[in-house]
Amino acid sequence: MLAGERSGTGKSTITIGTLLALKARGLAVQPFKSGPDFLDPMHHTKAAGRASRNLDTWMFPDWVSVSFQAASEGADVSVVEGAMGLYDGLDGRNEVGSSAHLAKALGCPVILVLDAASAARSVAAVAKGFSSFDPAVDLRGVIFNRVAGPRHLQMLEEAIEGSGLVSLGGIPKNKGIGLESRHLGLVPAGEMDNVQRYEVIRETVEDNLDLDLLVSIATESPDWETTEGPPIERIGDFKLGVARDAAFNFYYEDNLDILRSLGADIVEFSPLAGDLPDADGYYIGGGYPELHLDALESNAPMRESLLRRAKEGTPVYAECGGLMYLCRSVRGLGGEVRKMVGVFDAEVEMTSKLQALGYVEARFTKDCLLSTAGGRTRGHVFHYSRIISHRQDMCYELSRPKGADGSMDGMIRKAAMASYMHLHFGSDLDLARNMSRTCLGEVY
Repeated sequence: MLAGERSGTGKSTITIGTLLALKARGLAVQPFKSGPDFLDPMHHTKAAGRASRNLDTWMFPDWVSVSFQAASEGADVSVVEGAMGLYDGLDGRNEVGSSAHLAKALGCPVILVLDAASAARSVAAVAKGFSSFDPAVDLRGVIFNRVAGPRHLQMLEEAIEGSGLVSLGGIPKNKGIGLESRHLGLVPAGEMDNVQRYEVIRETVEDNLDLDLLVSIATESPDWETTEGPPIERIGDFKLGVARDAAFNFYYEDNLDILRSLGADIVEFSPLAGDLPDADGYYIGGGYPELHLDALESNAPMRESLLRRAKEGTPVYAECGGLMYLCRSVRGLGGEVRKMVGVFDAEVEMTSKLQALGYVEARFTKDCLLSTAGGRTRGHVFHYSRIISHRQDMCYELSRPKGADGSMDGMIRKAAMASYMHLHFGSDLDLARNMSRTCLGEVY
């Protein structure tokens, strides 16, 4: 695991460079991301050539080992990128949801990325603190980032001598190797041509880090006990349309694989262009629809077809950006109002302020395509938009007031459902089973 002392240490860039460098050596590299995140895994997938998976010890603790072992099959080395700081998780009282908790669950050695800018020997105190905070975490070494030069690196490495931690090297200050970011995180990998920048990142890692030592540390990981996951029996054959383009691309790869195992034939389509495919149900994930409001409004045939299918009772499941698209209209940051699909009688506006972030628990208060009333699940929220008016029933009650209307979330209309909460089906396979049965026209 490549983890950080905090967010902003450069671990995402170093992780991508490590994936590229290991792949360049001829190794099959399986990437993972700790915690809820859609953007880093897109870059992992492009860099490694294998689909990155999310692992989360709070949202789906029982699924972590299942996903990790299945995805690691056939790989020479697995690389996990941490989230935030190594010990940051659900709250300040316990480790659940943290990268440290995940590392212990996997038996995974940890390399800590330390921001060494404007510091020298003091960085060793940070490393020692992280090492002693929880001795059960297998913290092996450090990577220094934003190093001013050879003398600076020498001072940093001298400072950790005798600490039990090894140095894997230092990445020099270089403003040209960082990846572009915007609200919600990194710019999606498919949105920009990062080939040249990826090459610079790879070369920087190869020139400055001890990859032989990194691989050696990885090979010392303990063997795991094989985890038999819960059975996922095929329910029936159905076609599922999945929105995938520059506006909608936030999906957990495991969610799509689980739906395929249940019988889904996934057909991708673009709400930005083209026509709505004939399908038994539709899945519209999050993304950046606010950057494409004109194009989404202009594709009237798509909007009209999706509205008609929803009125007919075809299942439609949408999250966050997908919720925005299914509402009546969206007001952009510039004040422009654009028509959306209109499945739900609601208006959305973008804001420059983060509206919600973090884990949430949800109780189903009404039947919907995912569950009957009374069911419970866990998920997460992260959005800058808000609903400013609506006349819709909601099917979730969240543990925090971070939903579409305070603590209420999950707008429903016939078999259509849209929420700000993102779900990972590994938390409860019955959610995916019920969605599949709804697509098949069954009553569960």
